[in-house]
Amino acid sequence: MSATASAAEIELQASRWLAARDADASPNAAFDRWLDTDIRHRVAYLKLEAAWLRSDRLRDLRPLDREVNRDLLRPPRRYWTLAIAASVLLVSIAATIYFAQTQFGWQRYETRVGGFSRVVLEDGSVIDLNTDSDLRVRIGAARREVQLLHGEGRFQVAHDASRPFVVTAADAAVRAVGTAFTVRLRDSKQVDVLVSEGTVDIAAPRLGYAPPVHAGEAAVLAADHVSVRRLEPQQLERRMAWTTGRLQFRGETLAEAVTEFNRYNRRQLRITDASIAPLRVGGTFNATDPESFAAALATAFGIQISSTPDDIVLRPP
Repeated sequence: MSATASAAEIELQASRWLAARDADASPNAAFDRWLDTDIRHRVAYLKLEAAWLRSDRLRDLRPLDREVNRDLLRPPRRYWTLAIAASVLLVSIAATIYFAQTQFGWQRYETRVGGFSRVVLEDGSVIDLNTDSDLRVRIGAARREVQLLHGEGRFQVAHDASRPFVVTAADAAVRAVGTAFTVRLRDSKQVDVLVSEGTVDIAAPRLGYAPPVHAGEAAVLAADHVSVRRLEPQQLERRMAWTTGRLQFRGETLAEAVTEFNRYNRRQLRITDASIAPLRVGGTFNATDPESFAAALATAFGIQISSTPDDIVLRPP
């Protein structure tokens, strides 16, 4: 495909490759060449494949108490045909999920709120997975692929020039050979990339090509733009503090600090009066200990603290 191919043409080609690999998932040199010809190819293919693999989240739709109203199991006769069609569809989805998990070779890793996980891959690369995160990994003969579906991960990539390491988040692809970087998926329209070692290349179809991001730089891919800026060493240290289970603040507002703490805890900090939200805070805290943070606020600013089983309420002095 030419370098001038449109996004629609690339997506069509990607869908054809996905269908072909559905029929035969064995190594394919032509497919590998197509992926490596243009990073847009890889982004389009991984985006389609990620949408397919996400179908396994249908299992989360079952009732939490596993009980079903029996009356709902007796639909009128006119709905039987629809029910049969629906059951056939569910069988088809289940077969698709089984094929994706067993034939495509993806491994899934996830953490709950407040959790942290370190994964050592078969190529020697290391992934640190932050709170409430979900990703999939596939190590192949020609490439190493990660799909970040939710949350944040730090990737320390073992050098292998013959097998690029590509992390896809939303529709952005971050490509490296041997380096260390962090990717955070804030929502479907913003991806944060922080490079601590080496250089990475970033591509996103909606934004075109971004400049390479070097060690000590951070990139933000938003809905309509990409920005890259250099960080001071202390800023880099603060951004990476979560890898040791800590949060560092150096002049952030109280509102920003509360938002960060709430990522790591089911017991939430809550500001009841907007007048204290702009307060500037500093210090290093255990990410899963909001009580100690609240106690420090009481000492430093006289903030009034009240607690319930579900939250810690912050009020003005």
